[in-house]
Amino acid sequence: MLIVSGRIRNIFTVSLVFLLCAAGLLTAQYSAHAETDMEKRAAVQKNLDQLEQEAQQLDTFIGQTHQETQSLASAKKTLDGEVRRREIEISRLALSLKKTSFEITDKKSGVAELSKKINKSRQGLSASIFLLYSYDEENPLTILLKHTNISSFFRSVDAVDKVQTNIQNSLKNFRDDRTELQKQQQDLEDSEKEQEDLKALQEVERTSLTQKQQEKDQLLKSKQKDIAALRTQLFYLEKTGVTAETALRVADLAAKRSGIRTAFLLALLEVETGKQFEDGVLTVGTNLGTGNWKRDLYQCYINLGKPKNAEFEKNAYLKITSSLGLNPDSMPVSRKPNYGCGGAMGPAQFIPSTWLNFSDSVAELTGHNPPNPWNPEDAFQAAAIFLARAGATSQTNAGEIAAAKTYISGSATCTKSICKYYSNRIIALAQEITTAL
Repeated sequence: MLIVSGRIRNIFTVSLVFLLCAAGLLTAQYSAHAETDMEKRAAVQKNLDQLEQEAQQLDTFIGQTHQETQSLASAKKTLDGEVRRREIEISRLALSLKKTSFEITDKKSGVAELSKKINKSRQGLSASIFLLYSYDEENPLTILLKHTNISSFFRSVDAVDKVQTNIQNSLKNFRDDRTELQKQQQDLEDSEKEQEDLKALQEVERTSLTQKQQEKDQLLKSKQKDIAALRTQLFYLEKTGVTAETALRVADLAAKRSGIRTAFLLALLEVETGKQFEDGVLTVGTNLGTGNWKRDLYQCYINLGKPKNAEFEKNAYLKITSSLGLNPDSMPVSRKPNYGCGGAMGPAQFIPSTWLNFSDSVAELTGHNPPNPWNPEDAFQAAAIFLARAGATSQTNAGEIAAAKTYISGSATCTKSICKYYSNRIIALAQEITTAL
């Protein structure tokens, strides 16, 4: 039986009280910070709501004008609306970036404070366990001689039991805090990924705005529509080495085989490729991928503390390249971005494990067995199958928005800002491609 003295018991009690007070102080500081930012956040949300309302009105207007007979005047009116729509999206993305920055700041603060709490809990537990160990090492006779009567002895025994119970409770709280810390760290990583995606989409919108303004200027000189018009819509895909002619041909094949719209497939792949530009440099593509599977895929997951993911993706990648007779070290893959890991393959940007989920279906439709993720026809077909399974076969706005959200997040009902802007950009671009075609 373990016995602890009154002096040690007091030390342990004071330590627990100190930890509780520290936790309360952290909570108070966090609340004060939240109140300080409340007005800024409310202003950002108000501006977002206003832009959302104007964007909906413009979508209705653009849809109506696209259905009209395209005289020069009505075509110019449509382009004016589309230019304004792109300006709104750029403003909305800027506000969403600001909103996401607030969230990241909060989450970083939460992670830091919880880490401090865990470290302090660990120190308190270490001290308490050491005290119990010290008393456990004492000679039983020595313990008995410390007490002048039986009552004193049993009070000490009771105190030791309480300390042991407190340690068990503290250990449970410690484990709970560690679990919460891991959750908060994952949330922080997700928010940082969303922020980077929003920045990439903002650049896509700026490029689209420039193209719309140029298209408006050209409209006043000529209304000729041919492959050159489509080429302006596929700015990013052409940067990967997939020409507009090739993109249109293989997208049309893939879309018809899968029962989705060609324009929607082209728009999604264009936006997906545009997301991969960093500081004006393309990090992905058929010929221009600047990543290496060992560094940007395998080692990246190892560095993130996810060895199972690392092995899973490595094995999938080596299986793909081996079946195609390709050198895995020389094939272009996406470079590791500022968040997450790279290693995505080809113009449709499939990670190795996901590609294997679609490879059999691609082979059935294209006749290429095994299919090649770096081959535009196979890559476009895999994306088309994915979108068809996600609801794009309805060929409606709702179905295509759900499919686009699934493509980026895995969820058709995703409510994150990145999902909204990603799907909106694709639907808008699909409409422009339809007009060009």
